[in-house]
Amino acid sequence: MAPMIGRGWLLLILATVTLVGCSSEHDRQWYKPGASYTVDEFKRDRDACTTKNELDEQCLKERGWVPLTSDRPADTGPKPPKTPSGRY
Repeated sequence: MAPMIGRGWLLLILATVTLVGCSSEHDRQWYKPGASYTVDEFKRDRDACTTKNELDEQCLKERGWVPLTSDRPADTGPKPPKTPSGRY
C-alpha cells in the first residue's frame, strides 16, 4: 500500500508541474531605463495600473516602465547564409 501512496504523490506533483508550466499567463519583469527607482515605486505603479486583478500593461508603459521580456515573437525564419567580405 505504501508504494501506491508514493506513486500517487509523484503523479500529483507531476500533474501540478505540467499545469503550471503550460499556463498561458506570462510573467513579465519591468524596469525604468535611465531612472533610479525602488521596489515600492514599482509596486505603487503596478497597483495603480491593476483593475479587477488584471494588469494594464499599457498603463505601466505610460508611466515609463518597460518590460524586460520581448514583446516580439521569436524569429524562426531561415537566415541568409553569411558571405565572406572581400574574399573569394
